[in-house]
Amino acid sequence: MAEGLTPESSGKDLESTRARELESAHSQELEKYTPRAEHGHETKFRFLYAILGGVGLAAIAIAAIFIAAGRPPKPPAWSTWKPSGSGDQALGQIADHIGPAYRLPTGEQLVAVDGGPLQIAGIPVKILLRPSPQESALSNGKGALYTLCGLGTNCSIKAGKPSHERTLLMQREAYELALYTFRYVGDVKQVVVLLPPPPGKTAADTPKPTQAMYFKKNDLKPELARPLRFTLPGKTPTIASLRRGPAKDYIDRATGNDVYNFDVIQAQDASVLLELAHFKLSDSTTAAGGGP
Repeated sequence: MAEGLTPESSGKDLESTRARELESAHSQELEKYTPRAEHGHETKFRFLYAILGGVGLAAIAIAAIFIAAGRPPKPPAWSTWKPSGSGDQALGQIADHIGPAYRLPTGEQLVAVDGGPLQIAGIPVKILLRPSPQESALSNGKGALYTLCGLGTNCSIKAGKPSHERTLLMQREAYELALYTFRYVGDVKQVVVLLPPPPGKTAADTPKPTQAMYFKKNDLKPELARPLRFTLPGKTPTIASLRRGPAKDYIDRATGNDVYNFDVIQAQDASVLLELAHFKLSDSTTAAGGGP
């Protein structure tokens, strides 16, 4: 027996050593059945990566389909120009844009164009349609008013001679004003364009304007849905070109029924009415002898 060791202490050391060995063996055995904490995180990360990978592949597949099929084409612009303003400001811009495109044979502008809300002398105006001398009906909805004014007396055109072709050119201009208005000034539902009167032999016998063109937005839905170039193709015609080209018949068909005789009357409630009819409204209505 080693020096300094008693039988009692030797026995205790041996028991202590065996206890440690048994505890170590027990821990190693349990470790086989105890999952490590980090194993759970690795499983979660692998699952997440799998999901992200699937999403990425799906996105690539969708992109490939779009590239193969082609993106839907952007719809063409209705016109190459449009007003930058809105409301009454847009009406003035439309008038300023369209007016200079219409010319007399001398090169001068055909008529000055003024555009604004449906008012006369600052007073709001209501439209009274007269289908027959015995019938009348108010037309509701916000309106716009354009005035075509020449340099002669009562807005008559001073230069050149009155002709059917010149009248058709102004009807086309009124038509274009209405189309731009309905397309870009969304709350306007009706447009009135006052036409100049035919010139008299003297200033004294030149009548006041008595003819107007009247357009309703609902009547022009097909024209507003397609680009303007399909409705008014090519450049603005001249009076000479209307004498020999097919545009003459087209303008006549497209706008002839939109020309009305007009009169301004005051209703019993003091409101102002713009009376429109295809027949003569009074003895002073329409001028004798041809168009403006």
